[in-house]
Amino acid sequence: MAKGHRKTPEEKAAVAKQKRKQRRAKRKKEARDNLTKEEILQDDRFFCIAGYTSGGAPYGVTWEEKDLKPWEDWEENE
Repeated sequence: MAKGHRKTPEEKAAVAKQKRKQRRAKRKKEARDNLTKEEILQDDRFFCIAGYTSGGAPYGVTWEEKDLKPWEDWEENE
Protein backbone atom coordinates (compact mmCIF):
# COMPACT_ATOMS: atom_id res chain seq x y z
CA MET A 1 0.00 0.00 0.00
CA ALA A 2 1.44 3.37 -0.96
CA LYS A 3 2.19 5.88 1.74
CA GLY A 4 -0.77 8.14 2.29
CA HIS A 5 -3.28 5.69 0.74
CA ARG A 6 -6.50 5.58 2.67
CA LYS A 7 -8.49 2.39 2.83
CA THR A 8 -11.88 2.39 1.20
CA PRO A 9 -14.89 1.38 3.30
CA GLU A 10 -14.89 -1.94 1.42
CA GLU A 11 -11.24 -2.56 2.31
CA LYS A 12 -11.90 -1.70 5.96
CA ALA A 13 -14.89 -4.06 6.04
CA ALA A 14 -12.83 -6.87 4.48
CA VAL A 15 -10.04 -6.40 7.04
CA ALA A 16 -12.53 -6.35 9.92
CA LYS A 17 -14.22 -9.50 8.61
CA GLN A 18 -10.87 -11.30 8.31
CA LYS A 19 -9.91 -10.30 11.88
CA ARG A 20 -13.25 -11.59 13.22
CA LYS A 21 -12.71 -14.87 11.36
CA GLN A 22 -9.22 -15.21 12.84
CA ARG A 23 -10.44 -14.47 16.39
CA ARG A 24 -13.26 -17.01 16.01
CA ALA A 25 -10.83 -19.68 14.77
CA LYS A 26 -8.46 -18.94 17.66
CA ARG A 27 -11.29 -19.26 20.23
CA LYS A 28 -12.41 -22.58 18.72
CA LYS A 29 -8.85 -23.93 18.78
CA GLU A 30 -8.37 -22.83 22.40
CA ALA A 31 -11.65 -24.50 23.38
CA ARG A 32 -10.56 -27.76 21.70
CA ASP A 33 -7.14 -27.57 23.32
CA ASN A 34 -8.69 -27.11 26.76
CA LEU A 35 -10.51 -30.44 26.55
CA THR A 36 -8.56 -33.40 27.84
CA LYS A 37 -8.56 -36.53 25.71
CA GLU A 38 -10.21 -38.49 28.54
CA GLU A 39 -13.07 -36.02 28.81
CA ILE A 40 -16.21 -37.23 27.05
CA LEU A 41 -18.88 -34.63 26.41
CA GLN A 42 -22.41 -35.93 26.95
CA ASP A 43 -25.92 -34.61 27.33
CA ASP A 44 -29.41 -36.08 27.59
CA ARG A 45 -29.44 -36.85 23.86
CA PHE A 46 -25.83 -37.75 23.07
CA PHE A 47 -23.74 -40.50 24.63
CA CYS A 48 -20.68 -38.86 23.07
CA ILE A 49 -20.65 -35.39 21.55
CA ALA A 50 -18.02 -35.44 18.81
CA GLY A 51 -18.35 -31.75 18.00
CA TYR A 52 -20.64 -28.90 17.10
CA THR A 53 -21.90 -27.58 13.77
CA SER A 54 -21.15 -23.99 12.77
CA GLY A 55 -24.65 -23.18 14.02
CA GLY A 56 -23.87 -24.65 17.45
CA ALA A 57 -25.85 -27.90 17.20
CA PRO A 58 -24.08 -30.91 18.74
CA TYR A 59 -23.41 -34.11 16.79
CA GLY A 60 -22.07 -37.49 17.77
CA VAL A 61 -23.25 -40.89 19.04
CA THR A 62 -26.72 -40.92 20.59
CA TRP A 63 -27.74 -42.94 23.63
CA GLU A 64 -30.19 -44.81 21.40
CA GLU A 65 -27.40 -45.84 19.02
CA LYS A 66 -25.57 -47.34 21.99
CA ASP A 67 -28.79 -49.12 23.13
CA LEU A 68 -28.62 -47.25 26.45
CA LYS A 69 -30.89 -44.98 28.42
CA PRO A 70 -29.45 -41.53 29.13
CA TRP A 71 -26.72 -41.64 31.78
CA GLU A 72 -26.82 -45.46 31.99
CA ASP A 73 -23.38 -46.97 32.60
CA TRP A 74 -22.29 -48.57 29.33
CA GLU A 75 -19.72 -50.85 31.02
CA GLU A 76 -22.49 -52.64 32.94
CA ASN A 77 -24.14 -53.62 29.64
CA GLU A 78 -21.11 -55.14 27.93
